[in-house]
Amino acid sequence: MVTGFDLIHNNRPLQKHWIRRIIAFLIDLFLSSMAAYVIIWLLGIRFMPSLLINFPVFAGLIQVFYSAICEYNNRQTFGKMLLDLKVEGLRGGLSLHETIIRNFSKIHGLLVLLDVIVGMATRGDPRQRYLDRVADTTVTSTPEPRHIDEYLREHLRIHRRSHTPPSHEPHQGNEPPIQKDSCEICGGGLEHAGGALMRCMDCGRIQ
Repeated sequence: MVTGFDLIHNNRPLQKHWIRRIIAFLIDLFLSSMAAYVIIWLLGIRFMPSLLINFPVFAGLIQVFYSAICEYNNRQTFGKMLLDLKVEGLRGGLSLHETIIRNFSKIHGLLVLLDVIVGMATRGDPRQRYLDRVADTTVTSTPEPRHIDEYLREHLRIHRRSHTPPSHEPHQGNEPPIQKDSCEICGGGLEHAGGALMRCMDCGRIQ
């Protein structure tokens, strides 16, 4: 199984992509935190020690709905706009419930971290957090320094060759034979994604 951790250590475009994602997240987190402070001040709620515990969740709720609405309307939050990032629906189009699902972990920083780790540790597009896989979404750079399909095709096949026993059946070139039910982008195995659609288990593409 090829994961995002297998790909990121020697792929500078992917590293840069995640650095931009982190910076965009911190920008949006700052905006959400400021909005939470303003709301508390407008409501006249006095400072209490318990607020230190509840404030991250309150700010996180604001960030969840702020991110979901912005991404549904414009495919971008303010942070993503500054860093030239855009949310993409893998089924074509992007619905409000998909943006809510993919942003739900932002209710708390620890959940975001877990979301990223699980997404990177499992098969699929290395730009996806786990909830991106659930919502069938991903985040692209505009422009992508090196297109994701190109380096997924290259690195996934390299890893697949290194972990697959040699076959005695003849085939042309150095690439492993691709089955008819394989992904047209990277050659990975496919699974049903609802209706007549199939999802690649390696790169996450819907086809």
